Formats: sequence, C-alpha cells, structure tokens
Amino acid sequence: MPQKVVRGFLRSRRVDFRPKFSSVVYSKPKELEYLIHKPVYSATSTSPVIRGIDVMITRAVRRVPITGSKNELLGIVTATDMVNFLGGGDYYKIVKSKHKGRFFSALYEPLESIMSRDVICADLSDTFSSVLEKMILTNRGAIPIVGRSKRIVGIITEYDVVRYLSGRTMTEKVRGHMTRNPLFASPDISIRSAARLMVSNGFRRIPLKRRDEVVGMVTTVDIVRYIGEGSAFRRMLLDEMDRVMSVPVSEIMRTGVVFVKSDLSLGEAAPLIMNSGVGAVLVEEGGDVVGILTERDLLTALAIE
Repeated sequence: MPQKVVRGFLRSRRVDFRPKFSSVVYSKPKELEYLIHKPVYSATSTSPVIRGIDVMITRAVRRVPITGSKNELLGIVTATDMVNFLGGGDYYKIVKSKHKGRFFSALYEPLESIMSRDVICADLSDTFSSVLEKMILTNRGAIPIVGRSKRIVGIITEYDVVRYLSGRTMTEKVRGHMTRNPLFASPDISIRSAARLMVSNGFRRIPLKRRDEVVGMVTTVDIVRYIGEGSAFRRMLLDEMDRVMSVPVSEIMRTGVVFVKSDLSLGEAAPLIMNSGVGAVLVEEGGDVVGILTERDLLTALAIE
C-alpha cells in the first residue's frame, strides 16, 4: 500500500479508505445548521489581495471563500495562499513578473489569481460525520457549506470540530496521535525563511526553539497580520518588501506555547488546543518535546476504529 508523509504524519493513499468514526461522533437532524459559521466572511474574485488580507485580520479567520455575483462559491483563499504570494512560494512569481517586484501594485492583484478553484464543499443537509469524512479524505482544514445553486451559507472548520467535540469522551492517549519529531526553527530566522518553510512543507505553524528551549510559535496568520498592519504595511507602500520580510520571526512569534504530557487523553487535550490560539499543543515525554498535536491530528484520530 503506497504511503506518503503529509504535514508531518503518515496518511494512507488507498482510494477505498473511509473513516470509521468512534462513538464520540454522531449526527442529529440539521446538525450542521448549529455548527457552521454564519455569516461567512467572503470576497469576490475581482477583489484585490489587500481586501483578502483585511478580511483575515479584522474577522480573525484563516480562509476567505470567493463568491460570484449571486453569492455562489467560486473558490477559496487561505492564509497559506497569502504567505505563498508574499514571498513563500510560487505565487510570488506573480509579484516578480507581473508587478516587477512592486508590492504596492501587487496588493491590488485580484484574488482569483491565487484562489483555489477545486473547492470541496458540502450541502446543508449533509450529516456532521459526512463533512468530517470529506475533511479527512481531502486533507482540508475547512469545508464551505452551500445551499441551492451552490450559494454559500456557512463554513465549518477544524476549530469548529474541536470546539464541538471538546469535553466529550475521547480516552485514547495523545502519544498515539501526535506528530512525532516536529520541525523546529530558530526565532532568529527571517519572516521570509519561515514563510518558505511553511509553504514548502504544508505547515500552518512552526514552533521556535533557541538552543534547547522552546520560545514561541509562528503561524501563517501571524505573517498575514504582520504584513497587513502597522509599520510593515507602510513599508510595503514604499515597496520596501525586502526589509519587511527580512525581519526576524521573533518579532511576530507567539509566546506562551501550551505543553501537554503524552499520556493525556485526547478529550482532555481538545480544549487546550482550542484555547491555544495556534490550533496546536506541544507534547512532552520525560521533560523533552517529542511531538505536536494539532486540530488535524484530532480529526484523523476520529477516523480510526
């Protein structure tokens, strides 16, 4: 059976694989109506990149659905897409070639240039468990919910799932579902280097360590927020992006990282992840950090018998 490593953990590529949820997941009639985010903070395909950044910052969201004139779902832009565009990956070629490296101009590139068009969505009448199945099988962190004529009515995210399941009986231990040997970076690396690490590895967050001490964590949202606010944005208006992206990641990292023991139950870990602010906790064994447990790991745990 072919295997691949995706975002730090092993996943099956078998086309006949289907999650088999444990008893903590059950579906009630119209359950999604009570779980989804409403209203959805969206943008149009012709909206500029700066509009997407503004929505992410002001609404505290990691992804922005892209809609047409009749509110029909056309695509989605994530914080990772933004980091990719701002220097972390292939989308940066748009800035270099089309805008000649001028970031003020690039901020008005339409969102359709960086949106994902192959959006996996669900119908409002679908069950909660079927939506979870889609999230796991398609490796998505969120599923837009649509109604008639594919008009978007809400969105459900990994965070929503963790919040919904928080406190329920999930007795399996963290050690069995964490990602072992997580990638660490130095807080002294540049924001550009952190962005490239995130995009190339498919990470939304990177823990930061100075010598043997964990000092913080940086996320894609932190980079987007940094770019869209304060002095960084003013420098972008002057096309000083090299200076903006050369700042050490320690300037934007989050401190107060949450640690848990590897023998903690998943049910106890879920609310800690929910309240961490970064969608993850670091896992300790014998005083050493040996893993990371994310919202996605909890989702995957639900699919194991």
